Amino acid sequence: LDAGFPGVNTTTPFARIRNNNQIKGGYNFVNRNTDFYTGYQHGTQVLSNMAAYVENQLVGTAPDASYYLFVTEDYNTENPLEESLWVEAAEMADSLGVDVINSSLGYSQFTNASYNYTYQDMNGTTTFVTRGANIAFTRGMIVVCSAGNEGAKPWKYITAPADGPNVLTIGSVNASEVRSSFSSQGPTADGRIKPDVMAMGAGSAVTTETGELGFNNGTSFSSPTLAGLVACLWQALPDKTNAEIVQRIKQSADRYTNPDNFYGYGIPDFYSAISLTLATDAFTLNGFTLYPNPTNANLTISASGQREASFVLYNNLGQEIIRKKLNDLQETTVSMENLRSGMYLYTIVSGQNTFSGKIIKK
Repeated sequence: LDAGFPGVNTTTPFARIRNNNQIKGGYNFVNRNTDFYTGYQHGTQVLSNMAAYVENQLVGTAPDASYYLFVTEDYNTENPLEESLWVEAAEMADSLGVDVINSSLGYSQFTNASYNYTYQDMNGTTTFVTRGANIAFTRGMIVVCSAGNEGAKPWKYITAPADGPNVLTIGSVNASEVRSSFSSQGPTADGRIKPDVMAMGAGSAVTTETGELGFNNGTSFSSPTLAGLVACLWQALPDKTNAEIVQRIKQSADRYTNPDNFYGYGIPDFYSAISLTLATDAFTLNGFTLYPNPTNANLTISASGQREASFVLYNNLGQEIIRKKLNDLQETTVSMENLRSGMYLYTIVSGQNTFSGKIIKK
């Protein structure tokens, strides 16, 4: 959801998602037509953080994801109507089966000052757009939202819908992991920690509407960087709910045990977010126990109560790299010491039953 996507239909950095039919459609809610490749290039730059692909120069955080492009922001004015357009787009996204919404938008002050919000309105329940974002979460989606660029301004706080209790609000850090001075802070008016987590938004690599590569600053860019990773994490853990995915992200962050209203829970570690889940949830599988997972070298498998079974390990290309027979009288050790770090898939075949899962090699 943004102000426009000019150049996405013509420039080289987006050729890959065009050629692979990853742009599933879109709509221009401002002009009430299907021409979403128009408007202000802010949306183009935001999308590039997720979807652009220029080999060895700029690769977004989710270049293989599918996208719907919705124009909800009128860049000529700041009007409360845009909140309604945001909600309308979220409703359409829900009907289309969208999993993750990136919202690099924020509302606090308008062209007509009589519509301005106050800090007390940033309580997670007052503004129309935040209420819409809350509903989107109840529909199973994850709303990833920029915290806002008010940190060095008199307002200084987050802007709607970043105040939503179920919105994943993203602040900005630089390449040295230091908070950007412009990054909006918390808490919400009702005292909740915000932002939730941080991502790089200072000196963020982007592509323009003409296809040129450059850099830009703002939580507008930390949000999509994180949103792409959210999509990847959810694809890796498809059985998790939106609430569980959001919690895993917070739990993996480097300030999780000591959050504040400048960094939130800190910078997430998505490798940790995956491995923590696998370590707890994939430990035991239908009578077969695999440990440790993640592993540095050896994987041990016990097959208690099973007669005949086999273990097969595959790389990410689906190629078989290890096969072992399992014995219910003793544990079986699988050496992964010479394998590269990363994620591997496995199957266990026992009689007519086949079980599968994932293993992380550190």
